[in-house]
Amino acid sequence: MRVLHLLRMMMTSSLLFLLYLHPPPIQAYSTTFSRLEPSSTRLVLGSSSSSSSSSSAQRCYSCMSRYYGATWQFAGYSRIYQEPRAFTDHCRDPQARGADVPSTYCEEKANCVTLIEELKIGEEKIKMTNEEKGIVSGTGARGYIRGCWGSVLLFGFNRTGTVGALAEHSFCHTFNLTQLVSGGRPEESSINVCSCRGSLCNGSTINSSTSQFTNSHLLLATFIVIFMSLIF
Repeated sequence: MRVLHLLRMMMTSSLLFLLYLHPPPIQAYSTTFSRLEPSSTRLVLGSSSSSSSSSSAQRCYSCMSRYYGATWQFAGYSRIYQEPRAFTDHCRDPQARGADVPSTYCEEKANCVTLIEELKIGEEKIKMTNEEKGIVSGTGARGYIRGCWGSVLLFGFNRTGTVGALAEHSFCHTFNLTQLVSGGRPEESSINVCSCRGSLCNGSTINSSTSQFTNSHLLLATFIVIFMSLIF
């Protein structure tokens, strides 16, 4: 009996560790992103006028919501994020008609990322002008950030655990900002992060199902553990 119990514990631990290190494949994005296809069916497109090195590199949208630009210095964002190619309200949906959001080629062969931050706006924390208040109300108190995995955060992403998997695996997960960064002293802030592989794949609109995506895999792991307990 002790041998069976030990075997069950080893199998359970291995399963949970495997799910932790290897997030779900990109195929699941077909129901999460309205315009994103599995990486196996996408082509990394390069401009005919680009060099061979550029055409083989990952290309991602590079932008942040206009609010970040308006509060870049005194809100401390310049000490957390790298400056994108554009601060624009169109960062919410770069593929919308007339958006004209710039893109960039990534230096590393890593994924594109999209970050949606629940902004904490308050008179007691940040003194805003009337124009800046209008920017916030226009974005629904959510900040949108898009770019290459290696060029969004000033000190880079944490390279361990689930955060570290964002570099090469395609999935969505909600983190605290303090979990994401590998340096600096950011304030507590909830951020939904999606990582993907493919040319301009981070231009897709994220819906509410992304936050349910990781939870479904946790439920699956729990079900398997219970099932194994009944067998042994």
